[in-house]
Amino acid sequence: MDEDIRQYIMEEFGRIHPVFESMEKYNPELLKGFIISRRSTLPPKGKPEILSRKVKELIMVAVEVALGRGEKGKSHARKAVRAGATPAEIHEVVSLCQWLAGQATYVDGGMDAVKAAEDEETKKKAGKDFYWTSETKTSGEH
Repeated sequence: MDEDIRQYIMEEFGRIHPVFESMEKYNPELLKGFIISRRSTLPPKGKPEILSRKVKELIMVAVEVALGRGEKGKSHARKAVRAGATPAEIHEVVSLCQWLAGQATYVDGGMDAVKAAEDEETKKKAGKDFYWTSETKTSGEH
């Protein structure tokens, strides 16, 4: 894997997700294209952005919760907290989904995103590093 791509993935996700390993193994150009696209809207730290990372992560929480996709906002809630959001802000974003996309969005994923934000706020205050999800363990953990 290209070192620049590896560095970006580690900065953004805290690990090399198996999805990225599969892309690299079977179609490195797909991985490269994904990273180029992602980097254009979520540039590495220190690069200029029109919307702050916090705002972007809050938007991604809302989209995942409303669509019921991915981890339904949990990982992006964690990233939003690392970017300066509070659990109350995550709740407000999720609440918008509730009346725009239906009560089920809060029940099916929104509340989990709020809980993930609370958990990440505790980890951040304790000085713990970010790791994309709480459910995933690193290879050194059991």
